[in-house]
Amino acid sequence: MQAIDIYAGSEAYRHIEQHGLKPEHTRMIIGASGGPKWFVLSHLDRYLVEHWLPKIPHKIDLIGSSIGAFRMACYASKDPLQAIKNLESNYVNQRYSAKPTAREVTQSVEEMLDVIASAEDLQHHQLRKLHIVAARTKGYCSSENKFVQSLGLAGVVLGNYMSRNTLPMWFDRVIFQSPGGELPVENWDKFKTSAITLCEENYRDALFASGAIPIVIEGVETPYGAPKGLYRDGGMVDYHFDLPFKPKDGLVLYPHFSPVMKPGWFDKSIARRKISAHNYSHTVVICPSREFIDSLPHQKIPDRKDFEKMTTEARIDYWKTAVEQSKQIAEQFDQWLSQGAPISAVQPIEAIAN
Repeated sequence: MQAIDIYAGSEAYRHIEQHGLKPEHTRMIIGASGGPKWFVLSHLDRYLVEHWLPKIPHKIDLIGSSIGAFRMACYASKDPLQAIKNLESNYVNQRYSAKPTAREVTQSVEEMLDVIASAEDLQHHQLRKLHIVAARTKGYCSSENKFVQSLGLAGVVLGNYMSRNTLPMWFDRVIFQSPGGELPVENWDKFKTSAITLCEENYRDALFASGAIPIVIEGVETPYGAPKGLYRDGGMVDYHFDLPFKPKDGLVLYPHFSPVMKPGWFDKSIARRKISAHNYSHTVVICPSREFIDSLPHQKIPDRKDFEKMTTEARIDYWKTAVEQSKQIAEQFDQWLSQGAPISAVQPIEAIAN
């Protein structure tokens, strides 16, 4: 079974064709939002932190939103392999009451951060520069009252359906980044974007804010050093990312859980809304194939709806199966690399982008 698909932007495609793909070619790694969808990447994450990161001799930027930020925090930590395993185990084994409150889910996420995030990790960010994306909310989206917040989100959905350019009315992008970190962005989009230096006082809050799903999880009030406001899930702004990341002397590696790429969380149900091929010119995307996804229980990758549709034990068994089967993705990526990264296995990014 072909377990992985590989896509490359124009510059990345030419690079692989001429030079193959090696760790030292990587200047940046991206982690997307998506909650439990990341389980199909669990063993690829393990592979990358154990066999890829140690071979990169230069500074590398690690950017993520929501669960992608949690994963990239693991990548940047003192013991990234153990951190990934801790994140996986804690996330898989979540248990909630029949109708969990935002407080209950918030406490569960706090416990998850206990096993993956420590301010001491900031000491290990000399070469691995972490960038955590969070959304600073505006208007009704800033309320913790569910009814008021829902009104705001309804306005977001309606406006976004017309144009993604309406989202800056509701959210600012705030990036909490390791000292010395600098993203290779050719030019920013219409969101007001602030960069805040990560420190002991805001590291935990920044991570929590990046994963604070509206309605489901409580937001974070003004992390240290950041603009005043209530902060929520970074996927509201950057779900799968659609920014022109263009390193001058290397490539962007993007281990992703699906060949479907959406700029923002509110774009999920809008078929016409895709990432820009121009923005992905320097990016290599590694994701599970349709054949692999069809081989999973329920013929889909895990998602948050599993909490509602399955019993706790059934969900945990399903998620563990997805994690176990994800070994195939890591193995086939390693096989492709050991063969010299043949370009014949790579598809142009235009196959999944506009």
